[in-house]
Amino acid sequence: MPPTVDLVVIGSGPGGHAAALTAARRGLRVGLIEREHIGGVCLNIGCIPTKALLAVAHLIRRLHDAPRFGITIKGYELDFPAVMARNERIIDTLRRGLRDVLRRERVEVISGNAAFANPHRLVVAGEGPGQTVDAQRLILATGARPFAGPWTFDERLIMSYRGLLSLTTLPKRLLIIGGGSIGCEFASCFSAFGSQVTVVEQQPQLLPVEDPEAVRWLARRLETQGASLRTGTTVRELTTSANEVTATLSDGATVTADRCLVAIGQRPNTESLQLSAAGVACDRGVTVDPYLRTSQPHIAAIGDCLEGHGLAHWASAEGCLAVRNLLGDPPEQLDANDVPRCVFTDPEIAQIGPTTDAAEDDRVRISRFSFAALGKSHCDEDTEGFVKLTVDRATDRLRGATIVSANASSLIHYAVLAKRHGLTAKQLARTITAHPTLPESITEAAASVYGESLAAAARSVARNPQETARHGR
Repeated sequence: MPPTVDLVVIGSGPGGHAAALTAARRGLRVGLIEREHIGGVCLNIGCIPTKALLAVAHLIRRLHDAPRFGITIKGYELDFPAVMARNERIIDTLRRGLRDVLRRERVEVISGNAAFANPHRLVVAGEGPGQTVDAQRLILATGARPFAGPWTFDERLIMSYRGLLSLTTLPKRLLIIGGGSIGCEFASCFSAFGSQVTVVEQQPQLLPVEDPEAVRWLARRLETQGASLRTGTTVRELTTSANEVTATLSDGATVTADRCLVAIGQRPNTESLQLSAAGVACDRGVTVDPYLRTSQPHIAAIGDCLEGHGLAHWASAEGCLAVRNLLGDPPEQLDANDVPRCVFTDPEIAQIGPTTDAAEDDRVRISRFSFAALGKSHCDEDTEGFVKLTVDRATDRLRGATIVSANASSLIHYAVLAKRHGLTAKQLARTITAHPTLPESITEAAASVYGESLAAAARSVARNPQETARHGR
């Protein structure tokens, strides 16, 4: 790496490599510092390996559903080591691809731990001799690590997601402390694999900040799949023996498992940066203004080293934005209400905008549409779930959406696009979507705002033609 560069990015996760590539394509000399594997947590021990496991879980559930399609399958078994080996192949392929892109865009990658010596100088310590790098601008994208709470990760019995993704044998019993997105995704995955899963969440519902109606659908599915959900309770004591871990709950119950995943939050990775030497303010995470600039105007920070949101795509958008803001483009900031939130369980939950109850906010109208009214859902033997749109009464614009379905994480982007560009529900309703497809659910939900949903009307006729005729519908 040259001794002086235009921009240094610390951390190569989604936000970090997005920032590095954006800057390189603007003609800057860019250095990207990574202390572990290129791609950060998301690629190596987060988004990608968990979604690869969830794809296997989804296939298992489809195999269970095969008789509904008229297909008889005479036995199959899960080869857990082969499943985990597939994960490694996927990670390796994507990691090599990312390295190739960075090389092609002439981003200089250096391995090691970076620490500030002064506001413009970094000392990078790696396996070889350390080096000093001076930078005109810097972006901190160091991410976060799992928080163990009052316990300690031994990654054998009491595990973070990092340890769980390194397993070579399937646990028969899995205790998950924390019912957020990480806890719920692993619960959905391992219950499909055949593990006896127990989830303990201190709040009254799983996914405490998400739409309660959507969470109820997920909770019912998890329980149907054999998971035990202990909401509104906490772990008072956690003890380990040679091969087991036992939790004593606040309600007096005990749960014994082969492995315990603690998924109660994350802590920003900031300690090793020596931020005080750079004059960068830090509280629970790096402190930034609305334009992602720290207390030093030439240094920005993004992603989970802030008081994080935990979303890779949000960090990626921040990385691109931070570069533009540091380069003096017209300053921009991200609106959290424009960022989709997805939980990759079975069914998936996807949302955009605030989760609003019509009874609590008379400024909006709520429209619901059930996948049970959609022809494509019946063809796919997957009719569970719904689309819910929140529409501003005054402007008719979309304010938010919630989707519960097997494909919610893909379908939500119709609503994301509509909200981001200020489309009205009427414009969305009159968008022609191919038939029979799942995106019809979005346009039908929008049409339902005005009582114009054709699919819902057809379903009503099919269910009770005499009642429909009597009411003149």
